[in-house]
Amino acid sequence: MSTHYFIGIRIPGQIAEKIGQARDSWELTTHKRLTPPADMHITLVFIGEDRFGELEEIAKRLGQIGQAPFHLRLAGVKTFGNAETPRIVYAALADSPELMELQQAVGQQLDSLKLSTDPKPFVPHITLASRWKGGSLPKDWPLEKLDFRVDAFSLFEIHPRETPRYKEIQTYQLKGRT
Repeated sequence: MSTHYFIGIRIPGQIAEKIGQARDSWELTTHKRLTPPADMHITLVFIGEDRFGELEEIAKRLGQIGQAPFHLRLAGVKTFGNAETPRIVYAALADSPELMELQQAVGQQLDSLKLSTDPKPFVPHITLASRWKGGSLPKDWPLEKLDFRVDAFSLFEIHPRETPRYKEIQTYQLKGRT
């Protein structure tokens, strides 16, 4: 199996722990995989495998992004897929022009490369549970509207059989205009 990559934002440890505790309080038994706090992130662009040997160029181009740090806020819990049997349960994020700007800047840096990124529209989220296995969903999904600062993003390598699964191979500090 080839190695896969993505570009994303790691959720700060204390925030990820609080999200994980909230998710655990729901006693969610409907999904095969619950995301450990150490793996909680926001995917900006999924790359997949590096079929054309462009990883070094990707890493270089990401370093050219100049954006100031910004804040994000959790905005409840939502799902992807059928509402009765959702593929994914996730923490939604409040609208953030700065996050959208960062995602677009990352995409623009990759535009002229051969890799094929995920064509689906960008929906900012933090995956909490995935891979439906059956059962009854909780009636309530209490999740505090936590606020956190984003001061970096990273190029990640995926290790499906390890915990944590997502290893940062290069991190880029946000330090542009304020």
